[in-house]
Amino acid sequence: MDKSRKLISGACLVTMDDETGILPQADILIEGGRIAALGPGLEAADAERIDGADAIVMPGLIDTHRHVWQAAMRAVTVDWSLRDYVRGIRFRAAGLYRPQDMYASQLTGALEALEAGVTTLVDYSHNVVTPDHARESVRGLQDAGIRALWCYGFNAAPTEEPFFSDSGERVVFLKELAAEQFNSADSLITLGVAPEEPGLTTPEITAAQFAAARELGARISLHLNCVRGADLPGEAAALASQGLLGPDLLLVHMGFSSDEEWSMVADSGCSVSSTPETELQMGMGVPLLGAMRRFGIEPTFGADIVSNNSGDMFFPLRLALQVERGLLNEKTLAAGEMPEGAPIEVAEALRWGTVNGARACGLDRRIGSLSVGKDADLIMLRSEGVNLAAWNRDDPQGAVLLQAHPGNVDSVMVAGNFVKRGGRLCANVTAARRAVEDSREYIARCVAERGGFRVDPEEMPLPF
Repeated sequence: MDKSRKLISGACLVTMDDETGILPQADILIEGGRIAALGPGLEAADAERIDGADAIVMPGLIDTHRHVWQAAMRAVTVDWSLRDYVRGIRFRAAGLYRPQDMYASQLTGALEALEAGVTTLVDYSHNVVTPDHARESVRGLQDAGIRALWCYGFNAAPTEEPFFSDSGERVVFLKELAAEQFNSADSLITLGVAPEEPGLTTPEITAAQFAAARELGARISLHLNCVRGADLPGEAAALASQGLLGPDLLLVHMGFSSDEEWSMVADSGCSVSSTPETELQMGMGVPLLGAMRRFGIEPTFGADIVSNNSGDMFFPLRLALQVERGLLNEKTLAAGEMPEGAPIEVAEALRWGTVNGARACGLDRRIGSLSVGKDADLIMLRSEGVNLAAWNRDDPQGAVLLQAHPGNVDSVMVAGNFVKRGGRLCANVTAARRAVEDSREYIARCVAERGGFRVDPEEMPLPF
């Protein structure tokens, strides 16, 4: 048997490939980490065979915005607003992380994603306190076996003795790190850059951070228009005035954007990521799906922070779909009519977490669909659980998006390698859990010594 070749047989393939579509009962042959063939009755005598009977196989889910480093602070922020979060996490807890805490959080956070069927993350790593924090952050992702666009964060967490004196020193280290860690086109981890939010710095610093990213060919992701305030200018408009918008940008949240700004973003080819759970809870506006669809921007979604909610991507996709369906239905009801059919189909919604996510990462030639020649990033959903018993064979996409949950994710492959199989992660979960528990205890103790995660607003006033 050649274990570099794998044959999944007899599965329902939801390929997300426009030409191939759904194959109700077919095989998928994987060779050298890539999809070699799709279709019924494939022959591969020397391949490792995986029985796909009564299973749904689809591309791995893609999360376009997550702060993976916060896995050591799980559920700390469940009743917080954005102001609470900025004070308690960004300004109090973040600077207390040691490099080993970054590693433990990155490893367990990535494993959490893989366990839930997320094969690719855009990791907005805005806690680069020292060079070793960055290195350990990348190493945690590498050891987990996930695919990621790792975005080097320029935000400076407050510390007693800052390692970097200014943004210029951070630019210098970014270039060193790129040469050191991101010199292979075949790596699962791709370099991205997360500049400071334009409202928190000067146009000159913003321009320098964008220039450094583009010099390295790195995609750029940044929080934009997240807060409302009478004196706050439109950040998307500010970037447009500097000529900085472009197709290499992945903008996040965008809840307080004018139609004029949405038009600028669409015309420049930017991608956008919404994180419905945190946006609804923390006062960042209603999820952006309506605006994205109205201006012709392909929607993508993220889980954002496991310091607040789970790393499950089924739920944010489902939440965004149903909230927007409800808003559109309200317009019909307001006109005195009952709706005919749902205003958005599930098939469209499933693209948000697969095909669209791959494009937003700049990886659509490699992932996002089950297509011959692409990397074998895929998940297998078993229907043995009662929630998928009697699933609708005529609409597997509906079963995936509106019925499935992470417990149905039986197996996960990244580049043709199993990272989860038979319902169990292939990693040393015990060691990962022990490491992140040690980090949790250390961080919680340090935060408690400074007064706790909840910070008095009068002690720490914010500009919004």
